[in-house]
Amino acid sequence: MAELRIVLIGAGQVSRELAPVWKHAGHDILQVVSRTEASARPLGEALGCPWTTKLTEAAGALADAQVVVVAVTDGLIAEVAEGISAMVSPTCVMVHLSGATPLDALPGPRAVVWPVRSFNPKAGNVPLEGTPTVIEASDASALRVAQTLAQAWQGDVAEASGTQRAAAHLAAVMADNYANHMLAEAQEVLDQRNLPKTLLRNLVLGLTQGGLNGDARERQTGPAKRGDEATLERHRALLPQDMQDVYDALAAHIAKRHHP
Repeated sequence: MAELRIVLIGAGQVSRELAPVWKHAGHDILQVVSRTEASARPLGEALGCPWTTKLTEAAGALADAQVVVVAVTDGLIAEVAEGISAMVSPTCVMVHLSGATPLDALPGPRAVVWPVRSFNPKAGNVPLEGTPTVIEASDASALRVAQTLAQAWQGDVAEASGTQRAAAHLAAVMADNYANHMLAEAQEVLDQRNLPKTLLRNLVLGLTQGGLNGDARERQTGPAKRGDEATLERHRALLPQDMQDVYDALAAHIAKRHHP
């Protein structure tokens, strides 16, 4: 597909990472729209395009856009999309970038482009290039737009239904958010006993590298899998009550999975 004329609504971390890649791929960012000058100006200047904090000042760009990327928080996607629906052409494809928000939050020709990664600045220096992306679209034309946008960072692209994307988002939350929470609790155990957090470094590296092979179930080890009740009981004694409950639930689930 030839270069796309894009209006970007929202100038947060996701926009700051994706928009330069789209520009580098040859697409024309017509304008950046964001609620505050503090976010709109730096991104607009970085992209070499106009910026504004008022939708009325983006009317010309919206009318000319082939694609409008609605890069706002999940709870605002439908509201923002509805607010600009009369300002875009009937063939303009609206796109959101959320893994959890339904496609139907957008009106008209529409698509979802969800890079499966964390955009948290504290998530580490993981390059965007090669990031897998899940896409969903309302029709063939919108699908081509989604594919073109996703191909900019040269990762695998998976077309999915809404149900499949919801499942993929659940898997991502479990693998990232919940795993990170357990790591934070593990670090607290060490902190409370004046032990360095770096003790876990090789374990965490092994976990992530092993997980990339897609065989996490097979590489499960530990006292819960082998039914070592003595070790489990010693661990419980080191934990506060709220974490004992979590530990017990996880241990029971591991045992059930491996010894049904």
